Amino acid sequence: MKKTMGARVLSLLLSCVLLGTMLPAAVASADPADPTYSITVAPPSIDLVEGDEGELTAKVVSESTDGTKTELDDAGLAAAGLSIRWESKDKGRVSVESPNTLTTKVMALKTAETTDEKEVTITAHLNSGTGDIGNASCKITVKPAVTPGISIDPPAVTEIDIGQTLQLNAKVTPEGAPLTWRSESPSVATVNSATGEVKGVAPGKAVITAISGSNTDTCEIIVKGILLDRTSLTMNERDTHTLKANPYGSLGTLKWTSSKPEIVTVTGDGYLYAKAQGDAVITVSDASGNYQAACSVTVKRNTADIIFGSAGAGEPLAFSSLRSKLQNQCSSVLGSSLRYISGLTVDTRQGTLYYQYKSEGDTGKGVGTGEQYYADPSLGQMSLSELYFVPKPDFSGTAVIHYTGYASGSSFFQGTIEVTVEEQEDVSYSVAGQQPLSLNADDFNRICRSHTGRELSYVIFSQPDSGRGTLYYNYISEQNYGSKVDTSKQYKRSGSPNLSDITFVAAAGYRGEVVIPYTGYDSNGSSFRGRITIRVSQAQNTGDLTYTIAQGGKVTFDDDDFNDLSKAVTGYPLDYVQFERPDSSKGALYYDYSSNGSYDSQVTEGRSYYRSSSPYLRRVTFVAGKDYSGTAHIPFTGWDTKGNRFSGTVAVEVGRTGDGDVRYSTYRNGRITFDDGDFNTLCRELTGTTLNYVRFELPDASEGTLYYNYRNGSYDSKVSESRNYYRSSSPYVDRITFVPKKDFSGTVDIPFTGWSSAGEKFYGTVIIGVDSGDTTIRYQTKHGKPAAFADGDFDDLSELLTGEHLNYVRFQLPDSGEGTLYYDYDDGKYASKVSASRNYYRSSSAYLDRVSFVPDENFYGTVKIGFTGWNTKGERFEGTIEITVEEPAGASEIVYTTLGTALPFRSQDFRTACAARGEGELREVRFTSLPSGSAGRLYYNYRDISEKGTEVRTGTQYTPDGSPNLSDLTFLPKAGFTGSVQIGYEGTDSRGKTFRGQIRIQVNQGSGSRYFQDMGSYAWAAPYVDLLYGAGVITGTGGQRYRPADAVSRGDFMLMLYRAFQLTPASGAGFPDVPPGSYYAQAIQAARAAGIASGYPDGGFHPQEPVTRQDAMVLLERTMQATGWSLGAANTGYLSGFRDGGMVAPYAQEAMSHMIEYGIITGTPEQKLNPIQSISRAEMAVMLARAITF
Repeated sequence: MKKTMGARVLSLLLSCVLLGTMLPAAVASADPADPTYSITVAPPSIDLVEGDEGELTAKVVSESTDGTKTELDDAGLAAAGLSIRWESKDKGRVSVESPNTLTTKVMALKTAETTDEKEVTITAHLNSGTGDIGNASCKITVKPAVTPGISIDPPAVTEIDIGQTLQLNAKVTPEGAPLTWRSESPSVATVNSATGEVKGVAPGKAVITAISGSNTDTCEIIVKGILLDRTSLTMNERDTHTLKANPYGSLGTLKWTSSKPEIVTVTGDGYLYAKAQGDAVITVSDASGNYQAACSVTVKRNTADIIFGSAGAGEPLAFSSLRSKLQNQCSSVLGSSLRYISGLTVDTRQGTLYYQYKSEGDTGKGVGTGEQYYADPSLGQMSLSELYFVPKPDFSGTAVIHYTGYASGSSFFQGTIEVTVEEQEDVSYSVAGQQPLSLNADDFNRICRSHTGRELSYVIFSQPDSGRGTLYYNYISEQNYGSKVDTSKQYKRSGSPNLSDITFVAAAGYRGEVVIPYTGYDSNGSSFRGRITIRVSQAQNTGDLTYTIAQGGKVTFDDDDFNDLSKAVTGYPLDYVQFERPDSSKGALYYDYSSNGSYDSQVTEGRSYYRSSSPYLRRVTFVAGKDYSGTAHIPFTGWDTKGNRFSGTVAVEVGRTGDGDVRYSTYRNGRITFDDGDFNTLCRELTGTTLNYVRFELPDASEGTLYYNYRNGSYDSKVSESRNYYRSSSPYVDRITFVPKKDFSGTVDIPFTGWSSAGEKFYGTVIIGVDSGDTTIRYQTKHGKPAAFADGDFDDLSELLTGEHLNYVRFQLPDSGEGTLYYDYDDGKYASKVSASRNYYRSSSAYLDRVSFVPDENFYGTVKIGFTGWNTKGERFEGTIEITVEEPAGASEIVYTTLGTALPFRSQDFRTACAARGEGELREVRFTSLPSGSAGRLYYNYRDISEKGTEVRTGTQYTPDGSPNLSDLTFLPKAGFTGSVQIGYEGTDSRGKTFRGQIRIQVNQGSGSRYFQDMGSYAWAAPYVDLLYGAGVITGTGGQRYRPADAVSRGDFMLMLYRAFQLTPASGAGFPDVPPGSYYAQAIQAARAAGIASGYPDGGFHPQEPVTRQDAMVLLERTMQATGWSLGAANTGYLSGFRDGGMVAPYAQEAMSHMIEYGIITGTPEQKLNPIQSISRAEMAVMLARAITF
């Protein structure tokens, strides 16, 4: 499109105008020689916030015609006749401070009209006086004023896990303002100060702060998890403690567990009960187990420092001297005052504990392990100050007494008392073998003066073990030993019975120390204890052997006789013997002597003759002188296999040729069988050679009859006067028996004629004494114990029957099932078994008084052993030894006492009971009868009332050392029971023998509560309250108060059931009126989950309302059934036995009937159940205690 000419002219004119305005002043000047001027403004634009200031500068440059440029300042500007004027196009928004200087300040003014941005132009005008010659502008953008501030995103409470990160953001006003971050709890959560990244460190709450200038904003971070108020805890046994758990985040119901519930138990509210010494970890977690916290619990045994005391002979230790020490130990260990001590034990080998001991004759009563002895006893309570420890008479050293101390409440500690028992001053003697030892009254008087300072009045002795020796009074000899010392009799220093007339005689073969306790009394009646110590040494190394031969006869020595003598004297077998030669007029000793008179050699002095090698002792023969009669003594010296030396004499009795008697005796209606040895001996004495045969003259029929082969009334034939009866062929002399006529007594003479093997004839008479008395020697012994024969008993019988002392005896052997006769028997060891063909002498080896009968281990009753004796004249008699073996002693009764509390058994008590039998050691026990459920129950591995272990059954084997162990048994009395309980058992000992024993438990109830001081009017409930408190089921209300009359709320009752029956914690929706954090919330929730608590129709549980008696029975019944009890069908007929039985609500009738049937409730004395009355704390304790001990 083409422009018109007019348009073109107009455009030209406008261009000229514009060009004129842009020309420098010089250009505009009329004078071409004047300089030109230019103006600019810096900065060309600026942003200002309302209220802010800015600075603008105008720059004016002068340029001369030669091109020189000069910047003018305010003075140069004035010199050039120029001026500056600043102009604001909107003075209401931007003001200019110095309008006529090159530099000026501008301010953005605050306005209320708008919050929008506004652009304002500020122009600098350059004026020459005649008008503007130039201008320049600055554009100012005015922004509304903004309040500084900061806000965090996300702004709400945020939950994170430990180790998890979260990015926080903050909006800052004005934008771009500086920003930093800070955590107020860096131990819970940290934050990066520059970036705002948060990281969880530990459970808890942390406040995160964003900072910009003086402005801040915060948000809350919750690190999910659980914190306990304690991470470690030390408790004493039976202490209680409640741990507090703080959950962070949405964790739901918490669950509590114990790593070792046998050491510490925990309930759903963090309630701990210390049961036994050890370590355990208590853990609390959420239902998923993802979040948990733990507390390490150490349970101490409450051990006190050792208390030291002392006691002496006759000076018991009185606990009154220990009372303050026991109190100090209780204060030190438990921080509380001592209430009582119990569980007192001491080794019976060290001494005995007595209550109210006064003297040896009035010892008071024994101390039971379950008894309680109070530091400050009330009426009916036993005082610990009346306890005494009496050392055993033969004990010296340190006795250890164990005890348990109890403070107020259930806290207890255990300790020991070490009692130094001074060594008693002994009356010491020594004696060799069985030599009698007479006591000296002056020895005891000296000891008495050292103890009491006064003269001795009398002494009472104990007898030593019979296997070591015996004390006799008026002892004269073995045959006349007077009487045994009476352990209850007073033996006086002056007077009768006199102390100096007491003699000690050691038991046959015993060597060692004998300790005999005694109690002495001075002239003032004060007593002291002492002991006699007697050292019994080896008997003198001498001994005799006796042989009998006819005149001109000979005897070959028996090496067994010498061997027996060696063992009797030295204890060891014989090695060899050396002889002294006898007087030649009496005879001579030969080696290897033959019947024709030849021999190897004569025995020479100094030569050894051996038992087991050549030259042999058994080949030594003594040959009597042809005309000699009497006793030839041949001294000898022997050596045993250990080189011990002893001496003795062989006595050879040489008889005369002629006639002689053979003597026998029997009792009326008895019989006597002849012994061919008696006739042979007489033959050798009279003829010097052995017997061939004998012929008898028959006795008068009124006296009796001679029979051949007589056996219990039957016989082969009567003896004939014309018939020969031989020593070595049939018919035999030793098969002839004389049977007295019925009821005959007196002396029978039966003449006989004998012929020797050499054909030499001799004469004699058999003299038989028929006595109307008894020929039985009686002994009595305990089962399994030896009965030692006393040669005095046989000697007495010999004198009775023959008028002469005993020479020797031969025994018939008992049946092996009855027992065995031994020679030199000592505690299972012996020299030899008794032989039926061997002689046992009163005065030489083998000695009669070293023969013992040892009953078979399975035998008891009466055993009869026949024997034949010969007196010193060679006369023979017969008799019977009757030994009564007592039936095995039963185990001693085990006696316990308890004040209604759980009673632990002790293995040592069963060992002691077994040992009282005198048999083997205990190996195992099986119970044959158990207590009635109405009295209590016996449990294995019982811990407490809520963890009873397993109930003991008959037939299960328990051992004192292994498992299951007797010490792990506990008797739990039924709550409220008093009386005696018997438990039978069968034991087996180390010999495989069984025996029966009995445990007797006396269950008493105290007169009040051991833990609470406000039970005085509620003594009937005190045992039940104490039982529940000791089990950790109830805790009291503080200050040793229980408040027994108060009503029990429904919430508290559920808590008691929860603890007593160890209900399992549960989660889930609770009752709306049970606050989640309440102390009974966990118990009610557990009961609801188990179907025990169902609540009211309004959906609530009403935990603060008192629980009625019938509701309590319903809740208890449901709890018992939920924990495995089988109660069976209810018989509501029980309700009719009560006056208000018809008032029981239908829903409670079954429960009330069950509780009546099982004795858990018994009603009031008025025969009422009071079903709708609230139950008191005392009644609740009785009912609950009966239930858990049922």
